[in-house]
Amino acid sequence: MVRFVEADESVVEVYIKAMEHRFPSLAQLKIKLIFDTKRRINQGTIALAMVELANDKIKFFSKDKIAVGGYDIIIIFDMKAWELSDDKNRMRIMSHELRHILIDEKGKLKLIPHDISDFREEQRLNVDDPDWGLKLSTLVNDIYEQEKEMVKPKKGE
Repeated sequence: MVRFVEADESVVEVYIKAMEHRFPSLAQLKIKLIFDTKRRINQGTIALAMVELANDKIKFFSKDKIAVGGYDIIIIFDMKAWELSDDKNRMRIMSHELRHILIDEKGKLKLIPHDISDFREEQRLNVDDPDWGLKLSTLVNDIYEQEKEMVKPKKGE
């Protein structure tokens, strides 16, 4: 199985909605959206998604009709997390990842780590379900574990 695949229309729809309503200041950026088909653990917890700045090599290899100079940002979504999420959690994931992106006063593109004010705006937006991420992470991790058990050979076979 291929590790990374193109994000589908459901991701693009949520991305467009998030950009229009919450992140219009990022509209000039070229952002590539992809799925990761394998579980990724980051600092001991499953990563539902992650955002990366594209370096010069990635920009070169990511050139296409949409981003003729290559992409500035790559957002990688855990495919299972996306599939298991409802519309509200999909927007939460997208919004969280986009909130990492910052264009500073000099126009330089940067990523904000989690520890900077702990995304107060995201906390405010998710006051109705502050543990949504933990619940979704647990569900996704459980599914990965079940799949691992299904392919593990049983003793005596």
